[in-house]
Amino acid sequence: MPSFLKLNQMTLMDRLAHHVGRDVALEGQDFSSGPGTLQSVGKRFIRVNDQYFVPSSLQEIVLLSETSKRGANVHVHSTYRGAIQAELIRTGIDFLELIIPTTGEEEQDWTLIPLHRIVRMEKA
Repeated sequence: MPSFLKLNQMTLMDRLAHHVGRDVALEGQDFSSGPGTLQSVGKRFIRVNDQYFVPSSLQEIVLLSETSKRGANVHVHSTYRGAIQAELIRTGIDFLELIIPTTGEEEQDWTLIPLHRIVRMEKA
């Protein structure tokens, strides 16, 4: 395996558990939530603003916190968003953790994407 993949034994639910109490935004097919507080993480569901969601069914989960993490530059092709240029922070068992630049110069989205939404990835 190439070293830029940053393989990790963490699951998406494990990763989300580290973010409890902080804000997230959820994106799914025909669904987009505004910012909400991640209240709890169970075995299959997460609770955000007193609503329950299945993280593996979402297209992406944006962690709405600042991060100074840096990773390898990659090109990712997803089933829902097409080509994405990003920094790969972590490859978990069932997700990718990416820093994705947005339209603003200093803006970026700290994003978790379930692996079944990823078609391919290569080092930039």
